[in-house]
Amino acid sequence: MKKFITLLCTVLLMAGLCACEHIDSPDFEEVADFEIAGLTLDNFPFIDCSTSTSPLRDILMYEMLDIPWRWGPDIVSGSNYKVWFLLPDGMIQGSAEHIAFADRIHALWKSSGSHGAYVNLIDGTCRVIIDSRDISRNEADYAAQKQVKIVTKPLAWDALVFIVHPDNPVKSLTPAQIRKIYTGEITNWKELGGVDHEIHPYTRDADSGSQEKMETLVMKGRAMKEWPEMVGYNMLSPYFQIEGDPYGIAYTPYYFCERMVGDLHHVRVLAVDNVYPTAETLLNAVQGRKNGYPFYSHIYAAIRADEPQDSFPQQIYTWLSTPRAKRLIDESGYIALRNF
Repeated sequence: MKKFITLLCTVLLMAGLCACEHIDSPDFEEVADFEIAGLTLDNFPFIDCSTSTSPLRDILMYEMLDIPWRWGPDIVSGSNYKVWFLLPDGMIQGSAEHIAFADRIHALWKSSGSHGAYVNLIDGTCRVIIDSRDISRNEADYAAQKQVKIVTKPLAWDALVFIVHPDNPVKSLTPAQIRKIYTGEITNWKELGGVDHEIHPYTRDADSGSQEKMETLVMKGRAMKEWPEMVGYNMLSPYFQIEGDPYGIAYTPYYFCERMVGDLHHVRVLAVDNVYPTAETLLNAVQGRKNGYPFYSHIYAAIRADEPQDSFPQQIYTWLSTPRAKRLIDESGYIALRNF
């Protein structure tokens, strides 16, 4: 692993933040590479995250601490891939040193989900988060009640994709057709060139990052019909639902689908306006070129505005905008924000 090689660079992010409860940092922010002096596994601050951003959080943590890592199947669930740490050189498998090392990492591995991470940041039980979305209105209201100011900044591009059963003959939908499915105006696959059968539109719980993206990117203010029996309460819910339902449709983050689920579930991603979501079509959309996938969005980092400038959480938050961090974001499978 390469060590960070340039001098510490502190950026005054907090100036002028006292006038509002939630402040967005500029897009495409970049600062010079620097090393966070004195950062170790023992003093590394807990960084909370959403489920879909947990691999990125782990990769960044391991790289900052010079811990080797790899992608691999989640041995607990068997339903998705995750990032696993490897033993540093010289550490013996099963030794007391290895057990203590693993325990310290496991304490930093927790993921509270999109909503839970923001709540924990507001409550002060964590000091940095990497989340699949920006702070929600409800979370901003909660922060105001607690008299806490939150600073957020976008880190990378993601997207919202739609999945169906592999046997579904429909290959592509328009944004208007998707909206009409979820408002209840289109109810049969036959209307979309598919089989003559009722559509089963699966949704996510209200505080999830997927639901927020669906409402803002796709529905654009139009109310979704409520199907209580169709709600999924975790990131893998859409995959289990669609695997067992040839007539279902569901939505999920592109990154989670492409990098964390991959070939472990039998689902098929739909094109939108005949454009499939890929790294190339996301970049096309970001850059305003033809053949761009339309439902793209940001993932975010967030911190409390009262975090001391010299604290490790503040330095990590700043470091996330360095060229080194952006290269790691790309390596994780996300597309880092930068000027094109």
